[in-house]
Amino acid sequence: MSTHLYAFGSICRGEVDRSSDIDLLACLSEPNPGIDSNRFSIYSHKRIRELWSEGNPFAWHLHLESKLLYSSTGEDFLNGLGEPARYVKSIEDCEKFRLLFSESLNSLITATNSPTFDISCMFLATRNFATCYSLGAGSPVFSRYSPLLIDKKLPITESEFNVFVRARILSTRGYGEPLTNSDIDLVVESAHVVVEWMGNLAVSYLSPEIRYERV
Repeated sequence: MSTHLYAFGSICRGEVDRSSDIDLLACLSEPNPGIDSNRFSIYSHKRIRELWSEGNPFAWHLHLESKLLYSSTGEDFLNGLGEPARYVKSIEDCEKFRLLFSESLNSLITATNSPTFDISCMFLATRNFATCYSLGAGSPVFSRYSPLLIDKKLPITESEFNVFVRARILSTRGYGEPLTNSDIDLVVESAHVVVEWMGNLAVSYLSPEIRYERV
């Protein structure tokens, strides 16, 4: 059995802060019950190869930003796979995240769920939309702040976007100060900017200037 362990995500981008977790990946040739699934994202070698052949965004994330920590064979398994296949589902994936944002915003306005949960989902939709757009356009950005870092960035301030970020951290890790009514009002007020921004980027995908090239 061969085992390859990697770090990926914010620690490899140098974006670690108090709210960051450490993303760890275990690539295994066969199941290993000794690897803690609470600490590692566990993938078989077979599944990783499938993601590479699909041009999956996670494959590109690992290709561009992972760091080898341990190899039982002395080889870098991911590096040996070369460049993933071309990512061809950016339009489809962006539309999926546009829908998630709209559904979560409607839930927030109608008080269907916890506001923190709804805003957390709005953050996820916004960040993933930006990442899928950037990857499709050939300049991938995987940061949690990807909407503010891509070429056609989201036109809100970092402090406004940080309310979305805080909600995500609260929802997934239970860390940080609870959102106030003012925070929630700010999200509702800025939501129309996000909706318009997503719509403009979606339209730009139909333009011949967008080139789906590998980086």
